[in-house]
Amino acid sequence: MYSEDEIDPHRETAPHFSNPFANDEPGDENEPWRNGSDTNEAGKAEDSAEENDNFDQTHERREHSQEDQPTTNHPHPPPPALSFTVGHLVDRSKRTPVYTFSAVTNMPRFKARKYTGVERSQVEFERLETHLQATYPECLVPTLGPGTTTSKYVPEYQNDRLVVLLLQQWLDRVSRHPILKQDYELRQFVEAPFVFNPALSNSPALTMAPTPASSSSGFFSWGKSRQQPRITSGSTPFEQMLETTSANLGVFQRNASDVRRWHGRLARTQARLAVDLRDVGTKLVSVGVIEHNAQLARAFKRLGKSFLHAGPCSQTLANSEGSRTWAVLGLEAAACADVQRTLQCRQLIFTEHQVAERQLERKKQAAAVLRSSSSINPDHAQDAVAELAAAKADADSRRQRAERVDRVLSTDLRVFEYGREGDIRAMFAALARDHLHIERQVLSEQRAALEFVRQGKIRGTESRAQQGTA
Repeated sequence: MYSEDEIDPHRETAPHFSNPFANDEPGDENEPWRNGSDTNEAGKAEDSAEENDNFDQTHERREHSQEDQPTTNHPHPPPPALSFTVGHLVDRSKRTPVYTFSAVTNMPRFKARKYTGVERSQVEFERLETHLQATYPECLVPTLGPGTTTSKYVPEYQNDRLVVLLLQQWLDRVSRHPILKQDYELRQFVEAPFVFNPALSNSPALTMAPTPASSSSGFFSWGKSRQQPRITSGSTPFEQMLETTSANLGVFQRNASDVRRWHGRLARTQARLAVDLRDVGTKLVSVGVIEHNAQLARAFKRLGKSFLHAGPCSQTLANSEGSRTWAVLGLEAAACADVQRTLQCRQLIFTEHQVAERQLERKKQAAAVLRSSSSINPDHAQDAVAELAAAKADADSRRQRAERVDRVLSTDLRVFEYGREGDIRAMFAALARDHLHIERQVLSEQRAALEFVRQGKIRGTESRAQQGTA
């Protein structure tokens, strides 16, 4: 449904140059001298005369065409593009954070080409996400990140940079989507001078059947099947692929939730370890202060300094475990749930299309019965014709929507898998980078402590040697 330029409007296509000598191969017609064939002078004169006449006619046509064409070259208009740049968090004192961002676009429906200093709260971003999900159920709307990365395992820690990064990532994915970036409420989100409150969607809504809560305990839960309901009929390879994707994402969602919970526990353990290390370091320094032996006093102080240095490193590691990893894993689990919801919406769209087709067949049969009857009431005939036209229009719209949903999903699923892989890879790279940086700090401190012990041992040996000599 979409061309490559619509999916990636910033991609520059390489110009195509045709080689006029690509099809010229040595042969009898193009290179007669290779076969040793002789041509007479009369034939040469006739050929040259015909070539001159053809050249004159071609030159005249080219001059007329150049006179008719305008002198200026009009390039093709650039594809519609929209980009956002998130600035910073305006105020953290409120319950919900407020962000500032700028937008640049060349789309004609916008009133300006550049917007700066736009302020929107987390609630307004959530309203926009809800509107996009309700208006475009056949699209994979990106999952909005949380307004805070603070977890219960790391109290009183705010990583505003990570929050802004997740918001920038969400805006980039929305602005690159060929359908979502054309939304009217997205333009209102950028241009609204005050609070953004999207209007209700006029598109036909999908009624999602409520899924009963499954319980793993109780008498009546024994013997029930735990198999998840199918989202497709599985009759085509594409539907089988969707079924497999939904099952894999369900497994990933459960595992990601478990990993997220254990990462939180690890962060809580690291935070407790940081407190214990600081306490031990403080006690060792206190022992070194009251120690009357100078060598032991320096040793206790140096050991306490090592523990005091390891405490902040452990706290930094706890913050890394409990903020970025905790937030990204939760976001990926929520994104998998959104994908499964979209696949369920696809099944509902196809079900509505089948219902509309059956309704159209009933109307056709009713119209055929009226035509075959001897006495036809004009009012009944007009009503039947109107109902048949309405049923046909509804069936056509449902069919177009069903055809569009597969084309959109095939592209959105590839983009989703690529983004999910990139997010997980970036998360682990950042976590490994933080671990490596912290371990280097701890290792340098341990090396300094070891060097101190060696110097103290050498000084003690020298002092004992001097005492023995004396």
